[in-house]
Amino acid sequence: MICHQCPDQHDSLEEETMNAYSPPTLLQLARQKLLREEALAISALKDLPRELLPEMFEEAFTDECTKTLRAMIPMWPFPCLPVGTLIKNPNLETLKAVLEGLDILLAPKVRSRHREKQSFGRNN
Repeated sequence: MICHQCPDQHDSLEEETMNAYSPPTLLQLARQKLLREEALAISALKDLPRELLPEMFEEAFTDECTKTLRAMIPMWPFPCLPVGTLIKNPNLETLKAVLEGLDILLAPKVRSRHREKQSFGRNN
């Protein structure tokens, strides 16, 4: 039973009710729209604010948006890619898309290191 004279109880009930029935934010709706239309999401990636990428990555991973994942990983601006926390029930195609994205991300770095070693060996 709720005592309406006690403001703490009334406020917490109101908060719980609002949380249970709150509609999605515009940001959530925009992410959902982008992920439903992968071509649009891929073309918009370079223009999205960095702050949107972690949640979008999580949703793309969860919703198995493999093309978006492949495109998102090579342009990932953060030092850590939060894949470990998402692999609870992995889908093979989703994991394959993540690995392909990582391959694209790492390929130029590996090639440049290989070239550095080759040129270093020639000078000595």
